[in-house]
Amino acid sequence: MRFAIVASSYHKEYCDALVSEAEEELQGHERTLCRVPGSFEIPLQVKRLAHTGQYDAILAFGVVWQGETAHAQEILRAVTDALMRIALEEDVPVIHEVLSVKTEAEASERTRGELSRGKEGARAALAMAKLIAGG
Repeated sequence: MRFAIVASSYHKEYCDALVSEAEEELQGHERTLCRVPGSFEIPLQVKRLAHTGQYDAILAFGVVWQGETAHAQEILRAVTDALMRIALEEDVPVIHEVLSVKTEAEASERTRGELSRGKEGARAALAMAKLIAGG
């Protein structure tokens, strides 16, 4: 199977961990990694990849830090809405792992080890790709 991973370069340490965990789960399958500057830029690259029809699923990885203003919520809502729209319009699974975090400990916990959303996202991508392929 062919998978694309679109990952933010912002909060690189955490996004790299998500990518690494996902790639470990997706061993034996073809993978394409694309980097974008931040989480807000993820949907455009996902859309471009989805439109090619070359991928069985696309994973979106980013980390958005919750702060004192509503900016993080606005980014997360825009990204969430766009990723769902892309999946439905392009008929390809888009796995949304753009994380909302409040602390370093939470970011670390959700990007590494047992609770890694990279690992869980890859498992979801595999399951959806198989489902759509008829298996």
